[in-house]
Amino acid sequence: MSEKKNILITDRFSQDAQLTLESQPFLTVRRSHVPHLKDVDLAGVNALIIRSRTQIDRDVLTRAKNLQVIVTATSGFDHIDLEACAEWGITVMYTPRANIESAAQLTWSLVLSCANKVQQAHREIKAGSWAREMLVGTELSRKTYGIVGLGRIGSRVAEIAEAFGMNVIAFDPYQDDGVFREVGAERVAYEEILKQADVLSYHVPKTKETHYMLNRSHFEYIHRGGILVNTSRGTVIKEQDLVEALDNGWIGAVGLDVFEKEPLPRNSKLMNFSNVVLTPHLGANTAEAFAKASEQAALKVIRFFVDASTEDTLPPKAAWYGATPPWQD
Repeated sequence: MSEKKNILITDRFSQDAQLTLESQPFLTVRRSHVPHLKDVDLAGVNALIIRSRTQIDRDVLTRAKNLQVIVTATSGFDHIDLEACAEWGITVMYTPRANIESAAQLTWSLVLSCANKVQQAHREIKAGSWAREMLVGTELSRKTYGIVGLGRIGSRVAEIAEAFGMNVIAFDPYQDDGVFREVGAERVAYEEILKQADVLSYHVPKTKETHYMLNRSHFEYIHRGGILVNTSRGTVIKEQDLVEALDNGWIGAVGLDVFEKEPLPRNSKLMNFSNVVLTPHLGANTAEAFAKASEQAALKVIRFFVDASTEDTLPPKAAWYGATPPWQD
């Protein structure tokens, strides 16, 4: 390759993956000290490697006149204006398989914390209390686990649920029956999964179709006393309606890793409930997931410039992307 390509990394990135890029003689690699690109010179940049804190909009693309490819080292992509990238002829890729284990593990961390009241027990002990009689948990064996979104992460969560001896049901109109059989999940309608699940978790992307797909109209008939977990995107659940459901005692416990507004405001009413476990968007925040996402992003950039090969391009070539939501038919 006669001309060197300039790579800009704008956020956290593993040192090993950076060395992988720097080992290629046709690449020049530099780092930005801040994730945003407001004051960054983009004129000579041929490739951007980003994470979710870097917003790609029309302003960025206007200033990056030599940009050919963007790779986000994340499984989400709502921080990128894909329509604008298509207009500019820029290839966009992501790393959807890097955080499967990490996100599934966090989901189960929240489920178990809710089931055994771990967070409440921790607070009681630190306060000098030994109120065991107030901390009665629930066994998950023989209970029903409901999964909304039977993709990469949802399928892994289902496998773990089966190991706990749970009955697994799932809602995902975009997966064929073979996927359900493979993970041992029964296919049910959206309304039915809400009614039947003792534990309910969401594993869907952020789209117009998944916006507030759990709201007041659903909470009124959701399985009473169940556990609700969301490690997907904050806008999947309407938080105001969730607070009302908690006030009414309709839900036994809630585990949330994502929120409508992040960071979660200090005055959020979700802070007021002892049966709500909150984590600061940790779904992909393991050392292993970080390393895998970084390395996969590096290899995608290298292959793109070596032979124009691409994989995991955006927007996703999937039936769910841009489809009419079946739960709103």
